[in-house]
Amino acid sequence: MARKAEVRYINSYIAGTAACKPEYRPTQPMKEAKLPKPRRQNKIVIPVDPAATAGICLAVVLLILMIVGAFRLADAQRQVSEMEAYVSRLQVRNEELDETYRAGFDPEEIRQIATAMGMIPMEQAQQIHVAVTVPEPEAEPSAWSAFLTFLTGLFA
Repeated sequence: MARKAEVRYINSYIAGTAACKPEYRPTQPMKEAKLPKPRRQNKIVIPVDPAATAGICLAVVLLILMIVGAFRLADAQRQVSEMEAYVSRLQVRNEELDETYRAGFDPEEIRQIATAMGMIPMEQAQQIHVAVTVPEPEAEPSAWSAFLTFLTGLFA
């Protein structure tokens, strides 16, 4: 007799998410992995704190600048005293020259020369008085009148 083909129907029904997870069973037990030992790193030892060193250097620089500034201030004060002495010498010299100038001319001689040129004393001069009236300034328009003028010019 000839063989008949066997037909099997596979039932592949899975109820939602109720499918069972297959369990994984290793065939051999897992060995613990050995990690390499960390290398011992040399510690960097800084014997001096950099911030403290920077602070000390800054303090030294500021001290030097302060000393230089003190010397410059003393020099400036010395120059001021020299200039004050120079000004006082110039004032004395000015007074001497003023006395020499005033002693160099005679007021009576100057009066004779002036009358010879036709000049007269100030009391004898004709005086004319001129009355000047200052015009009153125009009043500035108020903001409202300026606005109305603007509108008038706009729509005219």
